[in-house]
Amino acid sequence: MSMTEKVTHYSQNYDEAFEQLPHYQAYPRMRPFVGRLYGHHSPKILLIAESHYLPPESSLHLDAQRWYEGTESSLSDSDKPGWINTRGILDKPNGQWKAKGHEIYRRLNRALGEAGYSGGGNLFRYVAFMNGFQRPAITGDSLKVQKKDIDVATETLNGVIDIIKPELVIFVSKKASRHLAKRINIKSSSVPHPACPWWYRASKRGTGKARFLHCILDPHPYSQN
Repeated sequence: MSMTEKVTHYSQNYDEAFEQLPHYQAYPRMRPFVGRLYGHHSPKILLIAESHYLPPESSLHLDAQRWYEGTESSLSDSDKPGWINTRGILDKPNGQWKAKGHEIYRRLNRALGEAGYSGGGNLFRYVAFMNGFQRPAITGDSLKVQKKDIDVATETLNGVIDIIKPELVIFVSKKASRHLAKRINIKSSSVPHPACPWWYRASKRGTGKARFLHCILDPHPYSQN
């Protein structure tokens, strides 16, 4: 390997199967991030967040039907298609996400280290990650969920689960969990969004981070669907 060749933290071993899923045929950049060491540190974990975002000047995603009938080629450069590139966003060489909106990745990465994942740097290399909803929200806002969003999310999530066969699924978004947990073909756990105040603020069930660590360190789901 040359000194300039980039070492990626994700695996492409599942891509042939992902390409059979309808949504990824239309939007291949949204394919899940599956760490190159996924399964090397038991259990095999799939983290499910809420959604990607597109900038305020974008419009394709504002109409659910139009979004799902579209493709990546429908996005212009001003739409910032890189914003829906799951792997591009997560594949930081040293686990350093500098953007303000990437606090979710910083906090999850630190928590994975506290859960015993070793080696430092980008610890997402040990897990899989995707968003539950397959239509982006407006920057700074939460997705206004429609029936089509739930239908496509259900089909896509179950397709991914069938392909990568996780042993533990953790929703890191209460909204995604509320709409989707009972629709997937595996029991799951749910914790507050890592970028929200409840990640560090204690409730009767503890902080969000403590619950996340409990999910990983205890083989039984913290809150099953």
